[in-house]
Amino acid sequence: MLELHLELPSGPGRRAAIETALRDSIRTGRLVAGTRLPSSRVLAHDLGVSRSTIVSAYEQLNAEGFLASRHGQGTVVADVPTGAAPADDEDLMGPTPTWDFRPGEPDPTSFPRREWMQSLRRIVSDPSGTAMGYPDPRGRIELRHTLAGHLARTRSVVTDAGSVFVYGGFAAGLGFIAEAFRRAGITRIAVEEAMLPMHRMVLRVAGLEVETIRVDNEGIVVEELATSSAGAVLVTPANHYPYGITMSPDRRAQLVSWADLADAWIIEDDYDGEFRYDRRPIGALQALAPHRVIYAGTASKSLAAGLRLGWLAVPDELRPGLTAAANLRAGVSSIDQLALADFIERGQLDRHIRTMRRTYDTRRRTMLERLDLGDADLVVQPCVAGLHLCISVPSPELEREILVRAEAADIGLLGLSTFHRAPAERAGLTVGFSRPAQHAFAAGLDRLANVFAG
Repeated sequence: MLELHLELPSGPGRRAAIETALRDSIRTGRLVAGTRLPSSRVLAHDLGVSRSTIVSAYEQLNAEGFLASRHGQGTVVADVPTGAAPADDEDLMGPTPTWDFRPGEPDPTSFPRREWMQSLRRIVSDPSGTAMGYPDPRGRIELRHTLAGHLARTRSVVTDAGSVFVYGGFAAGLGFIAEAFRRAGITRIAVEEAMLPMHRMVLRVAGLEVETIRVDNEGIVVEELATSSAGAVLVTPANHYPYGITMSPDRRAQLVSWADLADAWIIEDDYDGEFRYDRRPIGALQALAPHRVIYAGTASKSLAAGLRLGWLAVPDELRPGLTAAANLRAGVSSIDQLALADFIERGQLDRHIRTMRRTYDTRRRTMLERLDLGDADLVVQPCVAGLHLCISVPSPELEREILVRAEAADIGLLGLSTFHRAPAERAGLTVGFSRPAQHAFAAGLDRLANVFAG
């Protein structure tokens, strides 16, 4: 029972009008080659004409080469030249290299499909149909309640269901935070000197001025932050992105003191805090100052980026403003939210993270051993957390040279210049070990080693 919308002029000559409408739709590209058309009986009913009229129109267009009749497939649009402009089908995320060592995503083959499908079936089979309605703009209460318990247990976050907001990933949540800040009179936000460019763009699009603060081997330099006029700061304390630095206890305390003295806010991006390999994961910064820190987590690193699920734990004072900013624009699929709540409650997320922590630790060790740079020009920074290595090189020129060699070998890498607003003082590379499928990791690592060996 396929449907097709055709605009027909009133008056006699219905068959000719149908033929003209179909020709125009094909020539302009509205009906592309291979498009299946409704049966003559269905289209006749929809247009209010006799079936013989449709049959005659189809036969005429078949004869002219605009349509083709295929056994078992009915009538389809033939492959004919059209006047339509080429479709802009370029993937905005860019091509995917065969050997992808860019940081930022987990191995897609590791996704626990069977366990996730069990949760989905439980949700869609619920006879009450609660998953099929519009969700609360803050997120489903079932997921918010589950996340509050999960975050308290696994990341030491001080929260409850009322303070949890669910968004379509961290970038979406960051945009709503920035909008709430602007409404509250905050016009300037500080960020770490190297960061994901998209996050800087999100803050600017929301109308905030962005000020860059230096990072040293203990984290963001609070003394420089204290001299700024920023009313908020965005940090990655558990594992700085991309340097891989864990913020020291002293620096955490200094940052919280700055926020209290300046009456400012801290956004904690805990994007991969679950993955630490030398000890148990370090708890969230938010636990030191729940009244000052907006905690942000996501399923993008622990499960899959394609889920587009992220969450915030928000201090009481900011909740009304964030609710007003989000309103109904922040809706995320109720089905996915409830599936994640079920997935967590059944212990599947904890189980999956434990498994992947072991897997990624093995990959990390293997990468360090296999690359074995042994060259003063290429220095691997200490890596005890996260999903990528940071390799320092002596100059931007060498960084570019390595990236060119990697691209020629169809290997995906990112240079540190990607994460800086201006030419970076620190040149280097970020090499992720989480993206490649398990069966392709060793072969990809061999190719990567050849690039560095050159």
